[in-house]
Amino acid sequence: MIREDQDRIQLLVIEESPNDAEALANLFKQSGRVVRHRYCADAEGLRAALEQGVPDLVLLSEGIEGMDTARVAGLLRDAGADVPLVVVGVDNDERRVIDAMRQGACDLVSFDFPEHLLLVAERERRHQRTARAHAALEQRYRETERRCHALLDSSRDAIAYVHDGMHIHANRSYLELFGFDDPEEIEGQPIMDLVAPEDMPKLKAFLRSHGRQTESSGAPATLELHCISPARGPFEAVMEFTPASIEGEPCTQVVIRDRTADPDLAEKVKYLSKQDMLTGLYNRQYFMEELELAVSAARSGDGPGAVLYLAPDDFRAVRDAVGIGGSDLVLRELADRLRRLVPESATLARFGDAAFTLLAPELDREAARRLGEALRAAVADALFEVEGRAVTLTASVGITPIDEQARDAQEVVSRADLACEVARQEGGDRVHLHDPHTDEALGREREDHWQQLTEQALAEDRFRLFYQPIVNLLGAPREQYEVLLRMEDEDGEEILPAKFLPVAEAHGLLPDIDRWVVDHALATLAQRRAEGYDTVLFIKISGTTLDDEDFLPWVVERLQQHAVNPEAVVFEVAEKEAGGHLKGAKRFLKAMRELHVGTALEHFGGSPQSFQLLKHLPVDFLKIDGAFVHNLTADEDNQAMVKSICEMAKSMHKKTIAEFVQDASSLTLLFQYGVDYIQGYFLQAPHPAMDYDFSEESL
Repeated sequence: MIREDQDRIQLLVIEESPNDAEALANLFKQSGRVVRHRYCADAEGLRAALEQGVPDLVLLSEGIEGMDTARVAGLLRDAGADVPLVVVGVDNDERRVIDAMRQGACDLVSFDFPEHLLLVAERERRHQRTARAHAALEQRYRETERRCHALLDSSRDAIAYVHDGMHIHANRSYLELFGFDDPEEIEGQPIMDLVAPEDMPKLKAFLRSHGRQTESSGAPATLELHCISPARGPFEAVMEFTPASIEGEPCTQVVIRDRTADPDLAEKVKYLSKQDMLTGLYNRQYFMEELELAVSAARSGDGPGAVLYLAPDDFRAVRDAVGIGGSDLVLRELADRLRRLVPESATLARFGDAAFTLLAPELDREAARRLGEALRAAVADALFEVEGRAVTLTASVGITPIDEQARDAQEVVSRADLACEVARQEGGDRVHLHDPHTDEALGREREDHWQQLTEQALAEDRFRLFYQPIVNLLGAPREQYEVLLRMEDEDGEEILPAKFLPVAEAHGLLPDIDRWVVDHALATLAQRRAEGYDTVLFIKISGTTLDDEDFLPWVVERLQQHAVNPEAVVFEVAEKEAGGHLKGAKRFLKAMRELHVGTALEHFGGSPQSFQLLKHLPVDFLKIDGAFVHNLTADEDNQAMVKSICEMAKSMHKKTIAEFVQDASSLTLLFQYGVDYIQGYFLQAPHPAMDYDFSEESL
């Protein structure tokens, strides 16, 4: 996947004198371009030169016998060489320029103005690159449309596309829902015909207002009404309308969900992968994804926000008193009480065994403190009843703001957790706003604890690998997973990287952890491929490790020892890490490319230097920052960013991966923009087994 080098030119000069041909080539060399040139003096020589390869540019010296502009242009057409032809003459008055262009040349320039020749050549090369990129994008667009239709036809959701109220396409589920056997039966039929007469005015008014609203916002909208099916009669349904396009023409995507069969089905499917099963709140993984997006927004100056970390002061005593089942009942009721107090715009999650986190993107410090006090008081005032026994609790609440100085989600959660620990050590049943100065001493103690725990995990092999699928949107069934890391404490409880990686980085443990991950991932990959699976693993490497000069030869040795096909491995580096460790990143990624090992740049597009950084890093995949994939259908800025990344990646022969894909509504846009792969909770949460179904129907 070599990038087209804009400074390298394959030049063909039609000139009688080899010295004059060399002189023309030297003009380009002196301008700083790398030039490979050939020359010929007649038609036979031109045909022979074109058989060796099509050049980037043809220069024709005016006045060569038998090689006038029209004939040379014709010879190029006959050979199928779509290449710009520039005539070089003694002068270039307007009449002669027009005559040369009529005969098939792109321009006519004078020998006496070499700078003009260079500018014309650069213009034509730019046009040529644009034309090639356009042709490639057209091909990709046609393939995307084909794949999109295939996925829609295999979807269990009833999906159709309408224009001016008329059906133009419907998938198999939609046809079956309304009793149609052939797609042609529904094409051109008004959507109004599928709605009960009493709801027709409602739908008509909705479509008029929806067309005006979504024209600018692009946001989906829903409508509840009664539909009519010849096969099953009337039924209650929810229609979801989203702006879309079919074959380049604007239309509206309609998704119909049957409420008669199961009124709660849509909500169950929507929240299943995001939900903590005990409390019904969001789970920790989903919270971290949302927090990462909030941190990215804060770094862009999108206003204040805060994270609250709430933990009961002595929940172990509750568990000892009422048992595991009883303590689960307490947690469930506690979650209900907290849910009733949080704003609708906030994200409330069960973050740990008995810890809760709250992301409030619109609260400043004082508003967050007031909310924290309300939550603390709600816990202290509650009386929980478990099998006739009364249980009381107090809780500590730690608060940290999300601002432009926030580095990432892990750092924000660590600060909120530390603030909660300060509140607990001060006696509990209180709220503490994180202060980097007063909390510093306690932070050092906790850091020492996590350092010791991480070192023990390395010594006692208490790390575990999890996997999340990366699915090709164009239908390739090859299974690909990103490798993720978890740690176990002394009691076997799972610990997410947010807890231990920041401490590991501060104490120089990341190279050892990366070695553990690489070694175990390669061993697992070798075993899986030996069992017949065509598996590819994406393995993260930290920036600190890239600066370790011993790491590169160690990786090469492990690849050889495990006898893994290099093309089944992709090493990925976060954009921010690569920018902060550029020398090491360039060395490592270049070496992997030479070994035919895949390379990827993660969270791409998250900084103003993204595109500049890419010029220095030889990577095969760009993982588009999840902040741009979030809310894609309603955010035009995100749409523009994803589209530009895809176009740039295609021109540079790189594949794109959309991370943090959480719902089906953004799939249409991702298809249209040419995204190659998707990853996120829409497919599957991280899992200790590689068990995702990569067949085309699974999407």
